[in-house]
Amino acid sequence: MSWRGLSAGSPPAATPPSLRRMCGRYTLTDPDPRLLRFRFGLTEEAKIEQAPRYNVAPTDPVLAVRLNAHGEREPGVLRWGLIPRHANPDSFDRLLINARAETVAEAPAFRDAFATHRCLIVADGFYEWRAEETGKKPVWVTRPSREPFAFAGLWAKAGGADGPAVHSCAIVTCEPGEVVAPIHDRMPVILGQPDEAEWLDPGTGQERLRALLAPTDDLAVTEVSDAVNDVRQDEPALIEPPLRLF
Repeated sequence: MSWRGLSAGSPPAATPPSLRRMCGRYTLTDPDPRLLRFRFGLTEEAKIEQAPRYNVAPTDPVLAVRLNAHGEREPGVLRWGLIPRHANPDSFDRLLINARAETVAEAPAFRDAFATHRCLIVADGFYEWRAEETGKKPVWVTRPSREPFAFAGLWAKAGGADGPAVHSCAIVTCEPGEVVAPIHDRMPVILGQPDEAEWLDPGTGQERLRALLAPTDDLAVTEVSDAVNDVRQDEPALIEPPLRLF
């Protein structure tokens, strides 16, 4: 995984509190290389060095899959927070972690990546905060089987002339389905496994790409520990049900 000089085990960066209620935290709790190679159609030689993550946050290095020059799937690490290819990584100060499905093809920051630089961002769950009488409570949204899946991702390469290139990414979001709608007004696009090849294929037309950016209800919602609110926390206890005294 050599796209960028980042380690998949690097410590999380500080995340502004204002991002806590966006589609801005997720998990990859079982990054077993054999499992991921099989699930995402990677070769046996594909190198995956990924620690379990229980609280992935913006600006973290994240595991992704994209096509190489030979059209083969290749895993690697991207910075979460897309820096457009014409931007200067040293001065670009927008944190573009999400791209709206409804405008991704036209938005100046994302249209080039949508046209030619699509990727799979590997995960097995994401967090949202559900409004309850006692306040916002975090929930973990997964497949019912808790198996890994792919967010629809966009990537870009910025810089590189006089300094190191930065390979970065954003997650496409859409309106929620019935499962997520009571919790949040947006959700990340989780691609169906049969659709992942079309998302990566440079020959897929825009009409078909837009059709792939749809919500899913094949999900389970689990209430989890309030400790996930702290981006510095990244351990298995985060996905355990909270302790209730009454």
